[in-house]
Amino acid sequence: MSRGLRLRFPRPRTFLGFMSLQTGTELIALSLVFNRITGIYGILALFTGFPLSLLQISLYLLSVLVVGSLAYLIPHIRHQSPFQNLALAFLYGIDTLLNFAYVTFFATTWYLTQFHDPQGPASKGDIPESASPSNGEGNYEHDSAQKHQLEKAVGVHESAASMCLVVGFTLIRIYFALVVCAYARAVVQRYVDMNSGWAGGPLGSGEVVDDDNGKEEGHVADPFVEGAPLGEGWQGKMGRMMVGFGRGYWLGGRKEDEEWAREIGGRLKGGRYSRV
Repeated sequence: MSRGLRLRFPRPRTFLGFMSLQTGTELIALSLVFNRITGIYGILALFTGFPLSLLQISLYLLSVLVVGSLAYLIPHIRHQSPFQNLALAFLYGIDTLLNFAYVTFFATTWYLTQFHDPQGPASKGDIPESASPSNGEGNYEHDSAQKHQLEKAVGVHESAASMCLVVGFTLIRIYFALVVCAYARAVVQRYVDMNSGWAGGPLGSGEVVDDDNGKEEGHVADPFVEGAPLGEGWQGKMGRMMVGFGRGYWLGGRKEDEEWAREIGGRLKGGRYSRV
């Protein structure tokens, strides 16, 4: 991929401005567990004979898969395992996209059902001319057409509030995904730094300029390159696939990180971080 086509994703340095990326990733992963556990209960509906659509069944099965994957990946957040943290970043990103797709589909279906029913909005001709008070107390009595219009007006306000909530929660999920990806990137680059002198092997010295063994100018070495400790077996193949999708993000940006670290170090006057 050419440099002009590379996407530059935001790289959060902290979680919510005051917590480490590791703590943020742990909290985000746990929140996803609780979110998906509620979806697992939908599987029980299959055993009760409750009718479910194919889309609902796929959503519940996805919840089971996500919870099982998180049970394996969450312990590796604290261990800072490159492969597992990369997998967690991809899992959360894919889950965010699928969740957005499901919510959009269900919201669209609900909207079409509520506001495009066969009756349609009440027209002018449906409203009787005698809309004057029907009793001496000055209270109006609405017919069915007028009630239908009032219900639709209330429905519009409710749908607007619902859409605002959907957009808000989607933006939060996107921010959480950026935090998880930023932590996985930091774990990968820290692993390369700690193992850059590995027996003169493929990881080399960290910062490299040739294009052999998965290296590029300005990037750290690919820890999943063939011949490296993490490059063996199916995990090595899968790791190379994940790093290959957005290589400039996972392995690049070292100069920007160093400039930010120097700036923060100067502000803290010698303070240092013990965690990513």
